[in-house]
Amino acid sequence: MKAFVLAVLLFAPAAFAKNTPQFEAAKVVSQNTSSEDRGYAVLPLGTGIVGAPIRRVSDVVVVETASQRMTWVEEGKSFVILPVNGTIHFYRDGQWFVVIDAKKKKHKFGLLHLESISGDAR
Repeated sequence: MKAFVLAVLLFAPAAFAKNTPQFEAAKVVSQNTSSEDRGYAVLPLGTGIVGAPIRRVSDVVVVETASQRMTWVEEGKSFVILPVNGTIHFYRDGQWFVVIDAKKKKHKFGLLHLESISGDAR
């Protein structure tokens, strides 16, 4: 019983601690939102056929930290508009780069390209 109480006292603070993300700063170099037609989806509806257009929209952002230049892509229906030549704050969530907008909505970006920046070039 003493061992159980000791284990609870040692591990309880870690179990209840809030996992806060580690934010990083980056300069937004460019942002490009685009939309393209991908054809039509043909679906049966009752005894007829209905065609619905397929559109692909994406948001490509180039950001620069102190040591890296990264190209991110966000796909979805609503994008975050970032300040080009301004500073943003993001955190890493596994393979995703997460930016939180003014309405507290998370925008997840995937990594397309990564290059290191040498200290001499800056």
